[in-house]
Amino acid sequence: MDFHFNELNSNQCYHLMTQTITPRPIAWILTENEDRSFNLAPFSYFAALNSDPALMVVSIGNKSQGTPKDTKKNLLRTKECVLHIPSLEHANAVNESAATLNYNETELTRSGVSIAPFVKSLPRIKEAKVAMHCKLYELHPFGEAGFEACYLEIQTLYIDDEIVSTEGQRTTVDADQLNPLGRLGASDYAKFGGALTLKRPQ
Repeated sequence: MDFHFNELNSNQCYHLMTQTITPRPIAWILTENEDRSFNLAPFSYFAALNSDPALMVVSIGNKSQGTPKDTKKNLLRTKECVLHIPSLEHANAVNESAATLNYNETELTRSGVSIAPFVKSLPRIKEAKVAMHCKLYELHPFGEAGFEACYLEIQTLYIDDEIVSTEGQRTTVDADQLNPLGRLGASDYAKFGGALTLKRPQ
């Protein structure tokens, strides 16, 4: 079956893309609200871009009424965030943090997660095994649906001691212990099924 995107509306394109571009990693982003409380929200239009500078991109849209999502609003104001990689055990918390709340109403209580000290300006989610303090590198609007590509530059990376090992200059993260949560289409999430190791051909 062929789908011609120039014949579809943006909602139809969205549902087809999110059900076929899978599994997608989840960027679980913490930002600071104007009242110094913290916003927490998941995004799955998310990818690594480059290592020098260390860049990622997260596509963030608007709320249904057309106003900027709180994460984008905070990023534009503070120019920083803490991006977490959630594990399977955080699935319910991630889903709860996707709720649309009033601005300055924190998702932390609803999600049942706590915070731990990280960098001077922002904490991290204590339960998350990976957290990255990022600065807003660039922001590019595109299309007519209100989405913007937020380019984030990693400043500081936290990895739980239980899942990381170092030998010489080589650092290895245990993917099984990280057990990253992935996103599928509709209301579905993906479980990590284990690593497949293949040596790259010469």
